[in-house]
Amino acid sequence: MNEKIVYLGSYNNSNGEYLFNKALDYVKENKGDKFYYILPNGKLLNKYRNEFIYKAGNVFDINLFTFDDVVDRLLENDFYTNVDEEMKEVLISKILDELNRESKLQYYRKISSKKGFIKILINIIGELKRSLITPSIYMERSPDTLFYREIGLIYREYERYLYENRLIDREGSFLEGLSILREDNRLFQGLDFIIIDQFFDFRPQEMGLLEEMVKTGIPIYINMPFNRTENFETLLSTLDILRDQGFKIVHIEDKEFSYFEQMANSMFSQETKTIASNPDISMIKAPNNYLEMKKIAEKIKTHINKGIELRDMAIVLTNASEYKDIMFEVFEEETIPCSLNKDINLMEIPLIKEILHILELKKNNMDKPSAINRIKSNYFKLCDNRDLIEYILRKLDFESILELKSSNKLEVFSEGKLIRDIIERIEKESESLPERANIGEYINFITQIIEKYNLEDSIINIYGITKDYDLLHRDFVALNKFKDILEKLNTLQNVLQDKVDLEKFLNLLENYLEEESITEIQGNNRGINILTPVTSRGHEFKVLFVVGLSQGKYPNLENENFFFKEENHEELKNIGVDIKNYYEKLDKESLIFTTIISACTQTLYLTYSENSTGDEKDIPSIFLDEVLRIIDGQELAEKIDIINVDMDYLLKTNIGQLTTEKDIPRYLIRKYYEGEYEKEHFHMYYEMDKTIFNEINNNILCEVERYKDEFNQYNGNIGDEHIRKDIANIHRNKVYSISYLESYGICPYYFLLNNILKVEEMERTLLDFTPLDRGIITHDILKQYYYKYKEQIKEHILGEEVFQVEETYDYIINKMKQIMGHMG
Repeated sequence: MNEKIVYLGSYNNSNGEYLFNKALDYVKENKGDKFYYILPNGKLLNKYRNEFIYKAGNVFDINLFTFDDVVDRLLENDFYTNVDEEMKEVLISKILDELNRESKLQYYRKISSKKGFIKILINIIGELKRSLITPSIYMERSPDTLFYREIGLIYREYERYLYENRLIDREGSFLEGLSILREDNRLFQGLDFIIIDQFFDFRPQEMGLLEEMVKTGIPIYINMPFNRTENFETLLSTLDILRDQGFKIVHIEDKEFSYFEQMANSMFSQETKTIASNPDISMIKAPNNYLEMKKIAEKIKTHINKGIELRDMAIVLTNASEYKDIMFEVFEEETIPCSLNKDINLMEIPLIKEILHILELKKNNMDKPSAINRIKSNYFKLCDNRDLIEYILRKLDFESILELKSSNKLEVFSEGKLIRDIIERIEKESESLPERANIGEYINFITQIIEKYNLEDSIINIYGITKDYDLLHRDFVALNKFKDILEKLNTLQNVLQDKVDLEKFLNLLENYLEEESITEIQGNNRGINILTPVTSRGHEFKVLFVVGLSQGKYPNLENENFFFKEENHEELKNIGVDIKNYYEKLDKESLIFTTIISACTQTLYLTYSENSTGDEKDIPSIFLDEVLRIIDGQELAEKIDIINVDMDYLLKTNIGQLTTEKDIPRYLIRKYYEGEYEKEHFHMYYEMDKTIFNEINNNILCEVERYKDEFNQYNGNIGDEHIRKDIANIHRNKVYSISYLESYGICPYYFLLNNILKVEEMERTLLDFTPLDRGIITHDILKQYYYKYKEQIKEHILGEEVFQVEETYDYIINKMKQIMGHMG
């Protein structure tokens, strides 16, 4: 029976469950290989797979796919080398060079070497192939201008290069898969039916696959739970295409709408009808993304206390790139598990950075910064006392270590011979690295370096010192990923026989590293669900947070480049490119937003940040305005619960806002400051952790002593008789400036180290801390350092015993960790 049916129903209707149960019956009968179940994204695949396993028990075959998976099956027996984005960049760069040498580029000649232009070309070629437009079709349909024709020329040469070298990119795999299906559709033989669920539109290559499925005569059931009283043009256009394919549209009888389904049905319609306000809808407005996420964390914990499990809640990140890192930071502070893996980019891992430093040293002609980076290496160690060597090199004036070696600047140092030996080792190491070579030679150099320094042993040795298993695991996983990248580059070497200079190879390697990451924290299946607007369809949650509803950021409709822009829309449509104008993009994004709203069953939070810079502030998204438009009420407060978050939120004015242990002393001290002494809570927390209140008490006592009229150790008197005499002798008959005296009054501890002991500062780039943070840390450590080693310093000044500063490093590091921990 050649059934081709589209089930068109309202949001969350029961027909999806009917089709799921149809497939489930097959799975229970061990016939999971007799159907295809096609879904739009990996999130839904995981959800459906887990439900099949939970309800059917032992499952051997479940043909749950995306359209991409179907293509992979079609090509699994074909021997192609896959081309990734980085390899595309190399190939197109090579093609542009050849076309320029042959004087075939005029319009794009001047920008053809720009990296940004090459990336746009990759995007253009990808979109053409996704639209099933081959180079010949493009050249036949495109306007006869250099603007269009030279793009076609580049596209044609790119495809020729892929064909001649048995290469295939992701977009090309669809074209190849369709070509295979048109000749032989055995892939679908033996199937009893195909279910396609949760699609409201299809990309051209997906529609091409669907056309070939239709030709098999296998029953196809498409579930589209997006029907509204007033449908979006995106959905209506898709239905028209499916009708032309011979599909029958079956309308599913509407069920009674929930409140949020009613809201989704009413939004973006021409009707002026509104819906009643709902106390379970809140709008969170915060000054920045961090406080926005902190308030969300508080609300999550509130719902946990009410008995709602994390897996029944979800966060939809409308702008994942802007919010993801902050979300992980807040969730770590709040100890909230989430479903999303926390990844770390390979470029951020010290082991990988040190490999790059070895290559950069040669590229940068062994200049001073590159040499210092090389000497500081932990994994490819050149010496033990790296900090001392670094200190000496930073203080010396030189351009490159070769210049330093030939000078006499090292002769005044007892470590001069050691530094010369290190320079010679670095020279010898760099000599084996060619300035221009084929990719295979560079890979061999890196491999030899890894073997020479026994990198795996270095990782284990560092673990022996740190006892940090997470660090050990991270480094080994990063090393394996790095070796995989070298394998990919080796594949590229088989295609590109040309020699490249070191800088170009380094850029290529960095491109690969920037695209690769490793999992730092595994996502928790029982944690709160993290979704994007695209992956939110097909789910339902009791509590839903829609995060980042700021205008200009969501919906983001400005994804144009010089080729795909509004002015070229008509010409590109005539070529056959699947490109949408502004209103078509807005229509699709509006549909997606309604699916987000319909996924909520009980409590909805709509959040955004003002992110003020100067006089400018972000304003609410037009989609947030649309929600407010359809809710009854004259004033905003009548429509929705407004939660304003300001900077004082960090100090916690309400005991119900406390979500972490660190919040408790902040709250209690604020209350104490405001004249509300909560004695019971003070005593309770003091019994839990005396450290913070003791530190505060000591600081207060210190301030009291400082402001007394007497001259004491808290306001500048060092106190020790021997030190006073020594300082007096040093300054006898000395002429000094006002600033010299003021430096003593400001901080006697710093004065002692800087002016008396002559301890010099070694400048380094500090990351992640503000100047205020660094000042607090430095001052506090210097104070404690002085008290700890006061006697040894005194003996050193008196010439009685040498003070070994190196032996105190561990104390400084431990104190730094302790203070940084208290600062959060």
